[in-house]
Amino acid sequence: MARAPAQVSLCRELVRPSEFGQFDVLSDIAHRHYVDGFSEESITACQKWLLLTVAAGDVITTRYLLYIEAIALEERGRNEEAITVARALLVGLGDSLEPMWRAKALSVVAEASTRLGRHGDAIAALAEADWLLQAIPTNTYGHLSASMAVALALRSLSLLEQADAALTGIRGGHDAGSDVYVLQELALLRTYWGAALLLIGREREAIGQFALGASRARAMVRLAASEGDIQMVARGEVIEAYTTMHLGEPALAAARVRAATQQFVARPELVETLLMQLVLAQEATTAGNFADALERLTTLISHTEIASREVWAATVQASLAQVHESQLGPHPGLDVWRTVARDAMIRVWSEREMRFAALRDRDHLRELAAETDRVGQASMQDPLTRLGNRRVLDRFMAQNPGRAWAVFVDVDHFKHINDTYSHAAGDRVLIALADILRAQSRDADLLVRYGGDEFLILPTGGEGAAVAVAQRVHEAVAAEQWSSIVDGLSVTVSIGVGQGADASPDPLAAADVALMSAKRTGRNQIVVAS
Repeated sequence: MARAPAQVSLCRELVRPSEFGQFDVLSDIAHRHYVDGFSEESITACQKWLLLTVAAGDVITTRYLLYIEAIALEERGRNEEAITVARALLVGLGDSLEPMWRAKALSVVAEASTRLGRHGDAIAALAEADWLLQAIPTNTYGHLSASMAVALALRSLSLLEQADAALTGIRGGHDAGSDVYVLQELALLRTYWGAALLLIGREREAIGQFALGASRARAMVRLAASEGDIQMVARGEVIEAYTTMHLGEPALAAARVRAATQQFVARPELVETLLMQLVLAQEATTAGNFADALERLTTLISHTEIASREVWAATVQASLAQVHESQLGPHPGLDVWRTVARDAMIRVWSEREMRFAALRDRDHLRELAAETDRVGQASMQDPLTRLGNRRVLDRFMAQNPGRAWAVFVDVDHFKHINDTYSHAAGDRVLIALADILRAQSRDADLLVRYGGDEFLILPTGGEGAAVAVAQRVHEAVAAEQWSSIVDGLSVTVSIGVGQGADASPDPLAAADVALMSAKRTGRNQIVVAS
């Protein structure tokens, strides 16, 4: 798959090499359209080629095409459609975990929901995506890709500290080419952060963010140059130029932008294109070329509205106000506009704390649920054999009353094994027998360590299934190499099979009686209750 050379985040390019499908070349072409800034062409290609990949059963390429379509729709401001496509990707995953795909699709849902003002939906999707990261092996492209998606969703909610931590945490764990894209997102994040702070009147803090953005952009340029990636060098220089303008060097910034723009096509979908135009508009304003500045900024307004880039849209509006003021002089209306715009951004900024608290609360609830599940499983599990215990059996019998078939398995002369070979050897026998029961039973069968050396199987499928599993277990025990536990050891089992009676206070009584009969009449045999 091609990797994006622009503002498109790494989560939207990097994939595990083993995840290519039969028609991967199609997703590669669609992806190339997207990363080059041709989002509409990407959407059209995805929709056309999905018909083919679905019909051909190419699941992997279908997932890529759905994901590319979703992020391209999002880039065009078609957020409702992006959510619909992302949810179609989630539905297509079925019951399988697929944490990378789920995390990425949920991150699209979170980012698009944020742009639609549905912050509750966004936080719910983001919390689940963030939780899924734990299930993806670290130092893999899957983890990198999903982490980038989550980081960008965090940024969309203005949770910038958390987004920066997520991005910083994945830098340096992959090849240099990958790190270029991570540095790009880190540089853009700090630039975005500085612009937001400027809008709410926190100039000193904004300067600090621009300085960090410049440092990361320079690191990106150096690394991209070492990789021979000219386009990424140019984009890094544009990011650095924008920060340089805010650090007091507008002429230098404009010169660097003009040099960098020779190396890439300034498509409106690219954030670097927006930064470039802001720098050149500032240069035009300073030179008194107000018509040029107004033309550049007016064009940017429509682009930011399409892509739902609220902070950048407000930045463009602030630059427009500056142009009008430079051209026409101070005006009370501009001061009113600045006050209203600043108050709106301050409200958005203040909501960050509530959003973070909501995200943190969801994480805590998930942690509590996971811990409760672990504790609950421990209380229902035999610690030695890891089979179910009597609590599992009691719950099952309460939920499934009726004439269930049961299979009791008892180790013959188990006390003799303990006394002759040690209790440690006896424990190993029980563990090995539990493994045999798992291997010879079906997934739907309930396995329980009933007590001591006695085990219980509650099979599905009636008498035939019960007798069949009893025979498989008996044969497997006979074939087991018990001497591998301790020299001279041999193990046999007695098995009783029976059906519970509706009126009986003990639905396992028939199988228990059959087991006793097997032991009394010689052991090492199966008895089925008549």
